[in-house]
This record gives sequence, C-alpha cells and structure tokens, in this order.
Amino acid sequence: MIPLLIALALVAGFSSCKDPKDPKNEQTPYDNLNPKQESWALCLDYTGSWCSYCGQWGTSSLDAAVNVGRTVGIAIKISPDPQAAPSALEQSFESDRPLNGGTPTLYAGDLCKDSQVASYCQQLINKPCVIGIDAAQEIKDNTMSVYVKTKNFEAINAADYYMVAYLLEDGLHYNQEGSNSDLHNFILRKASSGNNYYGAQLMTDGAANAEFTHTFNFDLTGYNAANCYAAIVIYKKATGTPTYKFVNSFWTRK
Repeated sequence: MIPLLIALALVAGFSSCKDPKDPKNEQTPYDNLNPKQESWALCLDYTGSWCSYCGQWGTSSLDAAVNVGRTVGIAIKISPDPQAAPSALEQSFESDRPLNGGTPTLYAGDLCKDSQVASYCQQLINKPCVIGIDAAQEIKDNTMSVYVKTKNFEAINAADYYMVAYLLEDGLHYNQEGSNSDLHNFILRKASSGNNYYGAQLMTDGAANAEFTHTFNFDLTGYNAANCYAAIVIYKKATGTPTYKFVNSFWTRK
C-alpha cells in the first residue's frame, strides 16, 4: 500500500510541474519589458555640418534638450552633410514639421522652438502619459532587433495611433562649421517605415491597460553597430498641423 501511495504522489508531482516544451512557458524578449506611466519628450534638429549657426547654437540646443532627461533627440542631417538622412525621409519630416527659414530648426514635439527646445521638452515630460513605452535592443549578425512593449493608461482609439522606430547613431567625427567640436551624435539613419516619418498603424487594442508588443529589425551594414540604437515614437493622426501629433517616445540609448 505504501509503495502505491508513493507512486501516486510522484505522478501527481510530475503532473503539476510546468512542461518546459509548452509554448506558454517559453521566455520571450518582451518578458522583461515593463512600460511605465511616464511621458518622454521628442526633440528634432534639422542640421548640417556646413551650417555655422548649427555649430554655434543648434547642436548645443539639442544636447540641452536631451540632458533634460527622458528626451529622445534626433539630428536630421541635411545634404550636403556627409551623413545626410535619406532625402525622402527628410522631406517627409519637413512636410509636417517645416524648416523655420533654414537650419538649424529645432522642434519640441509638435512645436518649433529652436534654441528654447529644452524648456519645452521639460513641459512635455510633465504631461500625463496616455501610452507608456519600453524597449530593448539585440544585435546579431549585423542586424538590430528592437523589442517594444506599450501599455495604454487610458482607453484610446487604436486606429488613430502610429508607431515608428528610428535607427540612430552616435560618435561620428567630422568637421562642423561654427564649432570647435567635430563630434556628431543622434544621427538619423533610417526609419522602420521607410520614407514616411510617422510609421504605421500597429496597435490594435484600444482598451485601458491593454499591452502591445512588436519587433522592429534594422540592417546595420555601413554603420558602427556599437554606436547604434533605436528610438521609438508614437504619433496620433489628427486635424491641423502637424497631421501626426507627438504622443510619446523612448529609446534604447545607454
């Protein structure tokens, strides 16, 4: 009788264990992502190495905005800068957030604020968070995979929201007119959506507390992979200018 009870106990114990082959028990890249209810800012800088005003105050204004904290900074290099963004992508940005008479032009979210962008980025990070973002990157065989998880902190109409990942690169050295520094950071390389800056309608569930996961992939050929990272931005399509309003951002920059 006792051996039978022991056998039954062992069977019960084994049956209660998790099967490591069960897909529900497999680890995913999203498991450690935890979107917080916090707002980030976005600072866009239209700039060029040939532009002396960019060197005199444009780059430092972008740096000041990033130093606010929780601010994604993107340097959109304009030809003939040797690291110019793809022309069609640059024009997509400009169609919705136009140059303010030339370079440098700096935006804080939806507003052109030039040298005052840092103070407006501070205002953006103090706004209520509607959609939180968390992300992580992995580089393998010269491909960057960007794992993203979002969470709705209030109910939304998911069809109005667009998400994009931008590939950015730091640490390039070449001449900058108007500056003693030749260091260039936050350089826009490409967008997950190709030639449109605002991304694609990816989120499908607008319920409060709903979570969404997605993976973006970038080919890093031609770039220094060690200096590359991703920025994630969510826009909301609406009326007025710009058409795609800034909602929130995040980046994997360390």
